Amino acid sequence: MKLKFFLLTFLLLFTRGCDFYSTSLWFFDNPTGEQNPLYRFFGAGWNGLIIANVIVIGAVIYAFYYYSFMYSTTKIKSSSNNLSDFVSELYFNEKGRFLEIFYKTPKNKKTLLAHSGYVLVRVFILVSFLATIHNLCQFYNISFYNSFRDLVGRPLYVIYGLMIISIFYFSYRLWVKEYRQAINNFETDNE
Repeated sequence: MKLKFFLLTFLLLFTRGCDFYSTSLWFFDNPTGEQNPLYRFFGAGWNGLIIANVIVIGAVIYAFYYYSFMYSTTKIKSSSNNLSDFVSELYFNEKGRFLEIFYKTPKNKKTLLAHSGYVLVRVFILVSFLATIHNLCQFYNISFYNSFRDLVGRPLYVIYGLMIISIFYFSYRLWVKEYRQAINNFETDNE
């Protein structure tokens, strides 16, 4: 677990650094095309973007640290017949509240913190990698990327779409992993 934590933390910091580098190539020349909401809507300059990213990435690393070293799935037991009931029990301590995960704060805040760390570290790595490719291809005027841009119109919509899909994918993957562990724990205790 320690190796995985350090590897993913390194990858997160590396990909965020690559994203910052690729953004800085053109940010200082002509920042009008910057799509970051902090710059676009709130007028945060380069220093504001760096401070906001340090705070957000620091929170993600802490949540991932919590998941890696303090959160344990060995105590989780479940006799739920389906994944949605298990996830509902995991977050709200009762079945039938699965959809509330998407719009209510769960009762089990530590589970939310741990799961956020697991999911967000992976999402940020993926999105930072995609943003770096986007920025570099756009800055160096790569022909195949220009064809891609002509095809999709706004590549950032593709990146944001992949980000949302990856949040659901990594959440589902984590829930399935913990559901299987909980079923095994329940069966082991009942033998």
